[in-house]
Amino acid sequence: MTFFLLMRHGQPDFSGLDKWNARGWPADIAPLAAAGEEQVRRQFDRIAEFAPEIIVSSPVTRSLHTALLVLPRVNVPCKVEFDLHDWVADLSLQRLTLEEMQRRGSEFDSRHGEWPPGETRPWETNSAMRARVLGVLSRYLTYRRVLAVFHNAPIRAVAAVADVGMAEIVPFELKRLTSPP
Repeated sequence: MTFFLLMRHGQPDFSGLDKWNARGWPADIAPLAAAGEEQVRRQFDRIAEFAPEIIVSSPVTRSLHTALLVLPRVNVPCKVEFDLHDWVADLSLQRLTLEEMQRRGSEFDSRHGEWPPGETRPWETNSAMRARVLGVLSRYLTYRRVLAVFHNAPIRAVAAVADVGMAEIVPFELKRLTSPP
C-alpha cells in the first residue's frame, strides 16, 4: 500500500501575464503569489510529519513552485510528471478565450465531468483525467509515502472530493495490483 498526500498548488500570481492577455495553456507559466507561498508554508509541518520519500509534481509552474518550496523541508528526490497537468478544456490544445474556458468548465460541471452517451465534447472527461492521474501515481507504488503536487480538478477526479482549496492536502491510498496466480 502506498500513501499519498495529494496537494494542490498554492495561489498563483497571474499579474505578470496580464500584459500578454495569456489564457489557457500560456497562463501555466505563472508562479505563486506571495499569499500562495504562505499557504504552502502553512503545510510544512504536516508534510514533514508525513515524511514523503519522493515528491512528484505537475510540470505547470505553480505546482513546481509549490514543490520547490517544500523540497528543502523534506530533502527527497522530486520528479516532474507531465500527466499531472490540469484538466484539459480543449483536447486539440488550442488557445481558448477566458469565456470559452468558463463555458466548457460549466458544461463539464453540469455533466458531472462526462460526455453524454454516444457523444463527444472537446474537453477531457473526468474518467479520462482519473485514468491519466492514476497511471502516474501507479508508477510510484514501490514507495510507501509520496507527496504529489498538482491541481484541483485532477485531485477531485482521483480522490472523489468536492473541492480542494489552495495548498490543501488530501490523503489518498493506492494499493499495488497483483497478478492472479
